[in-house]
Amino acid sequence: MTTALPRPDVMAPSGVAGLAASAVVPEQAPAYVQAVSGLVPGVSPAGFLQYAAGDGFILVAYDGYGAERSPQAWEEAVAASAAAVAASARRITVLGPRRPACAPPGAKTGAADAWWALDLPPAPPFVPASGKVRNMVRRARREVEVAVENWGPEAKALVDDYLRVRCLAEGTRYIYGRLDRYLAAAPDALLFAARGRKDGALRAFAIGDYSALGVAFYMFAFRRPDSPPGCSDALLNALLDEAAKRGHTLLNLGLGINPGVAFFKRKWKARPWLPYLETTWEFPARGCLARLAALFKRGAS
Repeated sequence: MTTALPRPDVMAPSGVAGLAASAVVPEQAPAYVQAVSGLVPGVSPAGFLQYAAGDGFILVAYDGYGAERSPQAWEEAVAASAAAVAASARRITVLGPRRPACAPPGAKTGAADAWWALDLPPAPPFVPASGKVRNMVRRARREVEVAVENWGPEAKALVDDYLRVRCLAEGTRYIYGRLDRYLAAAPDALLFAARGRKDGALRAFAIGDYSALGVAFYMFAFRRPDSPPGCSDALLNALLDEAAKRGHTLLNLGLGINPGVAFFKRKWKARPWLPYLETTWEFPARGCLARLAALFKRGAS
């Protein structure tokens, strides 16, 4: 029987390592972010994880698992974090559960979404709550075998095929093209492969990240068009079993994104957990930069 880990806010070290240990969203996993983007993490004065990105900053304004602040304390922390980088950055992007009160009226806020979550049992196996899902998992397991594997040519080919036929944002394509780097850099990120029992061919795979102490992450999933029904369900079930075995108490299944993705999560009896909003604004030019901007404006008029 697996012993549950202590609460992250009680035992986690401080700094970037502490924030990573108590992560509730993937952007709080430095190994993942660095591998797919090259951004280096730091800690804001108010204790949020942040990344310097060119002439701006990305503030991951989520508290650690089991250490949530009050709404007022959260607002004060975001305002303090934004003020600390205002002199050295042109813009800031805040990823968090709400639009910050300190954001100016002209700040751009994206469409609202939510991170979905599944509560985990104190020990494996994880048994899906839905009878329909249990049947889908059993059906898929008759045709495929699920096991943890290293990244290889078949996984790359499956991702390349997906990128070829899908219209995706450039940032998403960039991330998908670096999954091998992510798995190499994060020893607690695992690739679960579903292979045909008859021919051994890779039908689908999913990546789970177990680097945090309390929350595990369902990161990516890809499948061939001819993968058997329930293949994605069998992969998720294996990923959940591993999370329960390691003592995690919750799985973050990612954002809702669209009705189809949200349906898959809802089918598993997952629940919307943390709200998600992305808010970006630019800081006023100051000092030398302000004088240069004024000169340019006069010259253009």
